[in-house]
Amino acid sequence: MNIDVHTHYLPRSVVDAADAGRDWNGIRFSLNDRGHLVSQTPKSQFALPWPDFRAPISDRIAAMDRLRVDLHVLSLTPTLWRHELDVADGVSMARMVNDETAAIVAEHPDRFAGLAFLPLQDADASVRELERSMRELGLIGAAVSTHVDGEDWDSERLFPVLQAANDLGALVFVHPASVRARGILPNYHLVNMIGNPLETTIAIGSIVFGGVLDRLDSLRLVFAHGGGYAAFAAGRFDHGATVRPESKGTQLPPADYLRRLYFDDLTHSALALRYLVDLVGIDQVVLGSDFPADMGYVDPVGWLEAAPLLDAAEKAQILGGNLERLLGLGRAEMASA
Repeated sequence: MNIDVHTHYLPRSVVDAADAGRDWNGIRFSLNDRGHLVSQTPKSQFALPWPDFRAPISDRIAAMDRLRVDLHVLSLTPTLWRHELDVADGVSMARMVNDETAAIVAEHPDRFAGLAFLPLQDADASVRELERSMRELGLIGAAVSTHVDGEDWDSERLFPVLQAANDLGALVFVHPASVRARGILPNYHLVNMIGNPLETTIAIGSIVFGGVLDRLDSLRLVFAHGGGYAAFAAGRFDHGATVRPESKGTQLPPADYLRRLYFDDLTHSALALRYLVDLVGIDQVVLGSDFPADMGYVDPVGWLEAAPLLDAAEKAQILGGNLERLLGLGRAEMASA
């Protein structure tokens, strides 16, 4: 089994609203000069990073076969993670998205698993939606942004969401959205190439130094883009925790907590991936392509197979073995699905 944890999609309800010129849960749509779908609220606007937004989800199965990926773990495109919306729109949006994700999984259970979208502007509503998504809809967890309208994951307001994920055994996929460094990275697509990994690093630092993992010992967090710069900052994290009083307070050295987190392999560098595996352990790294975004892997399985610094057993674990364990899937069970 080759399982890709980092794949996005656009709900059919969004396509229908965009084509009809309707708002969708407080979000408006237009097309840019490249033909990409642009979503807009009074606070922000983002373009979808792939052009063919009208293609039905079933069309990607042929692409998955060509790429030798057996299972996509679906999450809503982060360009629509708009936690500045009012709570009513956020809750309505989450229910619509999660119902559609569950329907896709039910129609193609051998090819897709689903991560819920949560209305994180309201923590209580998010807990209820996560419970509904896992207990009633059969989703495996949630995809969440690296921050919630500027609020990091060491926030006490957001802690009940992580507590619920811990108690439910949810897989929580953490991905950048609404990059806060956008204003100082205006050119060359650096908002993605630098800003996205920066966001992920901030999220990891906030969770580690905020003591979240001391309080929730079963929390299963998977970070996009190889965890950003966190692995390369591990020594600096440990040093800071010894010399800076505001960085002290965790039960273990900060780098030890990185070995409790999971990371996708989307580094675009075999050397960086080798370092990540050596730092956190081979059990903690999983396949993630960012399909179908333009900054993702063109051939995720082929790229990993050709990586010169990992052996065959390590590649097999990244390609699917680790996610089979995380998702509670056995090979025989998947083959009969």
